Amino acid sequence: SIDQLVLHSFDVWWGRRTTMTYLHHLLLLFFISGSSLIIKYTDAAADAANVFFSTISDADKQPYTTWLTTDNAASYDRSIFLSTTADPTKGMATFWKITGDDFHVAFATMATGWAAFGIAESGGMFGADVVSFTTADPTILVDGYILDNRQVRMDTNSQDWTLISSTVEDGWIIVEATRKLDTGDTQDNTIKNDSELWGPPSRIIAAWGDMEFVSYHGDNRARASVRFFADPSSSSSESDVLLDVLEKKSDGYFDVVHDAYDIPAQRTTYKFLCKSFDELKDQFVSGGSNTDVIMIGATPIITKEARQFVHHYIVTAIPSCKNSGNEGIDYFTREHIYVWTPGDHGMVLPDNVGFPLFDSGTNQAILIEMHYNNPKKISGITDFSGARFHYTSTPRQYDAGIIQLGDPFLGLRGVKINDGFTQHDFTCDGKCSSTFLDEPVTVIMERLHMHKTGTRMVNEVVRGGEIVHTAKVEVFDFDQQGAFQPQQDSYQLQAGDEFRTTCYYKDGTVFGEGSQDEMCIGYMFYYPAAKTIAGFPFVCPYPGNYPGQFPCEAKYKSTDLSDYDGLGRIFGTPLETQETTTTSTTEATTTSTTTEATTTTEYTTTTPSTTTDATTTTTAAAGATITASPYLCTG
Repeated sequence: SIDQLVLHSFDVWWGRRTTMTYLHHLLLLFFISGSSLIIKYTDAAADAANVFFSTISDADKQPYTTWLTTDNAASYDRSIFLSTTADPTKGMATFWKITGDDFHVAFATMATGWAAFGIAESGGMFGADVVSFTTADPTILVDGYILDNRQVRMDTNSQDWTLISSTVEDGWIIVEATRKLDTGDTQDNTIKNDSELWGPPSRIIAAWGDMEFVSYHGDNRARASVRFFADPSSSSSESDVLLDVLEKKSDGYFDVVHDAYDIPAQRTTYKFLCKSFDELKDQFVSGGSNTDVIMIGATPIITKEARQFVHHYIVTAIPSCKNSGNEGIDYFTREHIYVWTPGDHGMVLPDNVGFPLFDSGTNQAILIEMHYNNPKKISGITDFSGARFHYTSTPRQYDAGIIQLGDPFLGLRGVKINDGFTQHDFTCDGKCSSTFLDEPVTVIMERLHMHKTGTRMVNEVVRGGEIVHTAKVEVFDFDQQGAFQPQQDSYQLQAGDEFRTTCYYKDGTVFGEGSQDEMCIGYMFYYPAAKTIAGFPFVCPYPGNYPGQFPCEAKYKSTDLSDYDGLGRIFGTPLETQETTTTSTTEATTTSTTTEATTTTEYTTTTPSTTTDATTTTTAAAGATITASPYLCTG
């Protein structure tokens, strides 16, 4: 039988599979953020000639086919076809390999003017590092970047891409290029090792057109999430890789989904979907036993017709479905096991870590708190969304947990966020980690959550007055990743460590649950899980109307920033501004409005600066003049 699963923002329809050998030459059709993506399992990139651009005649495809026979084309380890939303047969073929510290890429598309490829922080254009090629000057590449607007700014630090070869022939553009994985350039995104599946994939974007210079692309755009460092024999599709690993390592799965929920014709709706063990036990291969059900991963199930309305959801394990609302102290002691927002493919835990389910009185039911956003108040949409939980019956060495920081319980509900750029700090002192931790724990991933007006977010671990770890998103884009997961290595937390969660907003609103409201929450996935004697999971929230209810509480401070520079953004800044190191404090350097008193502590940090306004015309190489257009956008 065929199981159908639709992943929001990736809209992936997959068929339940048997073995990878059977699928080695199978084509799968994916829908990625409204754009479809065709993947071919292939040992040699040249094999892609038979499947990429499948509707184009052999005669029209000749320049591309000829290039595929070259030694360079055959040397690439992996390939992917990015297709447009409007026509899944049109798009860009992308090939890559990594040798030592160098990243090699080739991209081919049908265009007569220009083509661009980007390493995207969040999966869209904002925060992207872009390289572009124009037929007007086929001897150079232009290294650029994009911040909060749709303008491609020239990299003023250094042009880090090297053009290996280019083909401009009969309506085709084929480019081969290389750069360092880490250029040391603050106007580039580092290409990091993304092989560990509990970490996020790399995100790429592409656009092309027929104008002489880079210009508005219209429907000629595409994007995807890939594992640059994955085994060459594995799929290039992030969703497919996750699914394959979960199927191999799990004993089964169970689904928690709506039977049929009619989304109300109102802007914001929170719907609680709860299933008890008794309601789920028929899905277990054990025949209904709740012995040793250890969740090792999860994948979102989002109804295709409803995907634009599903804003995000939070999954918790609770005692029963009898009291599954947001009332009472039980709400604060729920164990979080998964968080989904747009841009999330799913989650796979390390081989020695899992979430035990149904093994105690506190986790006999699964609750999904689903947030719907329906600003146009459209009626007649029925939703069957939810999540699929993959489990094993073999106990794992460590139990997983999720630390919640910032304002997870909306203690600031209704508090105004001022117009303009603002900074909001939540500080949790070392007494909190000492309350929960008897020994060091390992953080394997982090999620940074805001809403639409969020523009930058930072989560810091401070030890002995020194920042020992920073997780951040430089250019936040909720539409791409509502809970941004930074690419980072695992690291240890120790008793006495402090936390500082900082959210930056660009517009005025209020804190709240609504789609138009704002949030500031940091999630840390870690092991082994720790709890207090009272059963509280590791949380350090701003208490708001619940002072004294938590084992530890965060202090809050808001700051009105005088200008863009106050965001402290590093991406996009000139390198020379990063050479100055100074001592700053938790007190803002601009006009500050303090809602709660905080203790001023000095931290060693780098003073950032913002880039100057982009120029429209920049000389990128001797004798070459490049026009930088503000219209290269991919979503």
